[in-house]
Amino acid sequence: MTSPEPHTPWPKAVAMGVIGAVIVSLVVLAFLWPSMTSKPKDLPVDVVASEQVFEQFTSQAGHAAEAQGQDLPFEFNRVGTRDEAVDAIEARDVYGAFVLPSAPGGKMEVLTAKAANTQVATMLSSTADGMVAAQAAQLPAGAPADQRIAALQAAAAGAEVTDIVSLSEDDPNGTGFALAALPLTIGGILGGVITSLALKGTWRRLVGVLTYSVVGSAALFGILDLWFNLTPGPVYLVWPTIALSLAATASVIVGLHSLLGPPGIGVGAILTMFIGNPLAGAQAPKEFLPGPFGEIGQLFVPGATGTLLRDVSYFPEASTLAPWLTLTAWAAAGLLLIVFAHHRNGRGADSAEPAAS
Repeated sequence: MTSPEPHTPWPKAVAMGVIGAVIVSLVVLAFLWPSMTSKPKDLPVDVVASEQVFEQFTSQAGHAAEAQGQDLPFEFNRVGTRDEAVDAIEARDVYGAFVLPSAPGGKMEVLTAKAANTQVATMLSSTADGMVAAQAAQLPAGAPADQRIAALQAAAAGAEVTDIVSLSEDDPNGTGFALAALPLTIGGILGGVITSLALKGTWRRLVGVLTYSVVGSAALFGILDLWFNLTPGPVYLVWPTIALSLAATASVIVGLHSLLGPPGIGVGAILTMFIGNPLAGAQAPKEFLPGPFGEIGQLFVPGATGTLLRDVSYFPEASTLAPWLTLTAWAAAGLLLIVFAHHRNGRGADSAEPAAS
């Protein structure tokens, strides 16, 4: 007859409760902090106008923002032609552009890119309408009647809006694309956890990671692209993007588990889910995040995945070198960790834990 297992000491019971409370607080903070501290700022936007008109426009925009008790969310850059602005939008160098009329009485045009961010596109349109209305209100009382009527008509009609890069017809608001970010992150984590716990042996785990990345990305591509049409880019770019994203996350988790044992899974999940995902900028532009965190988020797998997937789906002219390199670096780091753990633990220790590599 075996003796009953001794009870846990009271101090340990209290300590576990405190630790659990700290962990759940950190989890909630990780997900809420970016959205609660973000604000519209530093959005690069082109203005098509002469030097003199550009100065007047930026001054009026600044005064309008101050009158509303807000900071101007845009960083204006003057360009000479509409075509230059369109090229910059398609390359994702700017979020949009204001095309100012070259003659008095002309109509302002706003160039947006809903595929970049629908929230910013709405901000651009609202700003243009506000500027047109403000210009009408600034007419002197003694202005000719026909001029006042024309100004009021222009204010009522608002600015002309042209969407240069539109979202998929099946996802006109970009909601589906934004929501896909979290499942992609979870998918990479699950692949790493399953491979770590179900497979023994370094090379078997390597094969497991690669197989999961290829087969898992094929399944996700079928759902995101073929079924819901959320990523209407070429197959030869969208599929590899998803595959590399899964490989990057899964390989890092497997590598950390091979090196550290079970705690390695937690470290990998924290890096990806609780640091990388909140800073990814999936819901709002990375410029909205405080300080340098927007750029820092692009150095993690979720941020690089979101940027690259958006670029290959909607912006073929955009430079994609940085996110490709980021994902490749994470995947390579994970694979190197797996191999390093194999040699550190010894070729014959593959079945031991935490030395299971």
